[in-house]
Amino acid sequence: MCSAHAQSTGSVVQALINARTEIIAVLPKVGCQDIAVALKTAAAKGTSVFLITERATVHRGGYLLNVSHGPESIQTYLYAGPLPSAWVLVDNAWVASGVTLDQEGVDVAPTISQDAATLRSLNTWARQVTAAGPIKRPDLLKLHYGK
Repeated sequence: MCSAHAQSTGSVVQALINARTEIIAVLPKVGCQDIAVALKTAAAKGTSVFLITERATVHRGGYLLNVSHGPESIQTYLYAGPLPSAWVLVDNAWVASGVTLDQEGVDVAPTISQDAATLRSLNTWARQVTAAGPIKRPDLLKLHYGK
């Protein structure tokens, strides 16, 4: 599915599943089950998934543990502060953003962009955040369970 057709959360979910090379998902709460399942499905097909979420999400619930303990091509990064918005960058070709990507029950169409400057800026920010490396899965569980 091309980005021009990604007009709803459902179509973004389908586009994530069909991603070819890479997804960068910035989800403050990892709070939408459909997006979580789509990320795991894409990763199972070999797509690299970089999940960036707030460190506080480890204790909030949501789908963080479910996604982060998916296929090996999923890497999870914990951001120290609050993230202002949810967005997913797909194959470095287009980005979808909006609260509907990170929260159940929100019926607002995501914003879609293919603006080259926006894509470059988001990619640069994500590369800086991920430079230190992902959190290891056992360490994520230790943080979640307080050990």
